[in-house]
Amino acid sequence: MPSAPRWLAALLALALPGTAAMAQGCTRPNLAPYAGPLFDAMAQTDQSLDGEAAIAAARAAGVVRMALFARVHHRQDGRALVSGLATVHPDFIVLGAPKFFDMRGDLDGSYVRDVLAGTTSGQYKFVGELLYAHGDKQGGEATATGERAIDASGPNTQRLIAGLQGRHVPVMTHWEVYDWNRDWPRFDRLYRAFPEQVFIWPHAGFGTAVQLATVLAAHRNVMATLSKKDMPGVSANFANAGRHEDVGPPAVDDCGMLHPDWRAVILRFPDRLMFATDAHKPQRWAAYPYIVRRWRLILAQLPPEAARTIAFDNAARLYGR
Repeated sequence: MPSAPRWLAALLALALPGTAAMAQGCTRPNLAPYAGPLFDAMAQTDQSLDGEAAIAAARAAGVVRMALFARVHHRQDGRALVSGLATVHPDFIVLGAPKFFDMRGDLDGSYVRDVLAGTTSGQYKFVGELLYAHGDKQGGEATATGERAIDASGPNTQRLIAGLQGRHVPVMTHWEVYDWNRDWPRFDRLYRAFPEQVFIWPHAGFGTAVQLATVLAAHRNVMATLSKKDMPGVSANFANAGRHEDVGPPAVDDCGMLHPDWRAVILRFPDRLMFATDAHKPQRWAAYPYIVRRWRLILAQLPPEAARTIAFDNAARLYGR
């Protein structure tokens, strides 16, 4: 059997009591894990997932709802699987428009038409990740430019967001902070141009606490997920030389304790942040119970009201559930 990825091995060591990380002197205050309900504000998959087993595992971990969308990448297409799961589990899954990996420059016109039709019919409750700035990652697809990029000021982005006005359909705009000076002005303009549109910033762009605070302070219509901010070695996962130096470190230390700057920004914006796993590839779905367990320890470090707001309330309000 192949060995677990390094990030998964590190995650298991930090999430499970009695492991090597604990034996090497990793200590925490005596905190009871957050025991309340969880709304996973972002998850995705292609057709390879055992969907029923994944949902059963999520429910067993105390997740009561999940925002899920399909991945469409090369010949991997999760739309039929995800749509079927949403039909069978309407109490659990909030279905989003699928995520495509092959759009460059601007959104495809056919994609915009399909999303607007799907949101009009009520099929899609949100728009899954739009890969506006996605750097090549270790173990992922390598591109000539080292990133997949869509211009947020392109006409089809404007057409899509304009067409969603008045529908309460959140849009996930995925952009990473490795080229902050290029991309932040673009998204500052986009978020400002559509003040009534709610945008979701996945993983807070892998940014720092200061960058997250900058975006949230400037735009009340932006929410952010905290997915992957607990992962050791996130910056090292960026494949291109130099890019790993331009993304933020995890929000927690090696013992799973929140860094003071992250705790401060979380408590400043508790109504704008959401728990999410971003389960997407098989190994991350396999680690789902451990990811949830780790986040319950992180949430326990917050005041109870803030923990509940981030764990469940914000996503329930955002997705209309």
